[in-house]
Amino acid sequence: MLYDAALVLEGGAFRGQYTAGVVDTFLAHHIEFRSVIGVSAGSLCGANFVSKQYGRPATINIHHRHDRDYISFTHLLHRRSIINLDYLFEDHGWQWHNFNDQAYQRSASHFTAVATRLTDGKAVTFTDPVGDDLTRALKASSSMPIISKPQRTSKGLCLDGGVADSIPYDIAQQQGYKKIVIVRTRDINYHKKPASRSLTQLLHRYYPDYPLFVKAVINRPTVYNQQVDEINRLTEEKQFFTIAPQHPVKVSRIEGNTKKLVKLYETGKQETNAVLPQLLSYLEQ
Repeated sequence: MLYDAALVLEGGAFRGQYTAGVVDTFLAHHIEFRSVIGVSAGSLCGANFVSKQYGRPATINIHHRHDRDYISFTHLLHRRSIINLDYLFEDHGWQWHNFNDQAYQRSASHFTAVATRLTDGKAVTFTDPVGDDLTRALKASSSMPIISKPQRTSKGLCLDGGVADSIPYDIAQQQGYKKIVIVRTRDINYHKKPASRSLTQLLHRYYPDYPLFVKAVINRPTVYNQQVDEINRLTEEKQFFTIAPQHPVKVSRIEGNTKKLVKLYETGKQETNAVLPQLLSYLEQ
């Protein structure tokens, strides 16, 4: 069933395994959304959700987490990003499930990836990108500051969309949607702590030519916490429907324990199944 609603997917690197479980549950129950908006790991899950590839994001991160071509701190020795995002868009043999670009383009859903532009520290969006433009948008949205290199896109040099717009429900509102489903990768009580002095110094060292981007990263906790408070309020008022982990997530951004990744994925499926009746009631009102 295609609903005239927007699905907004928060980022969080490997905490996105929770999101993978949520969207796989939607696929299992044939639940689709007119608009799918993702940031960082949420954009990767969102694109695979639009192409209806059940299990693909979870399988990649579980079975390929320890492939050194994908993730390795030794990449830094060669001045490369710790996470090799190119790995996600390459063919790795018969066991690898390539992204189904044809299914993505046939979908009735519109897909939007969110990234942050370095020159002004503001959010930029890529709606219904295809081919190389889709790859560049996903890489830009998912490239974490400091540990990843900036990505060149049609809208300039970009990094992690979560810097400027961690939970982009505002984009769903701008698109005109009245029904907005938000998938979090943190529990509803989570709030970010202010940026540390060491992080601030590191940011200035890494991005001396992009002071507005550095300012956006430093201000991110304040903006994020305001977003969370607004989402919780609007969810309580039944304007939004939020799916979020019921307990604090103990999975790091670059988690190496694949058992934790499997458990978080299964948690996403279980908790979504538990709220399906309420979700459908919200969407069908």
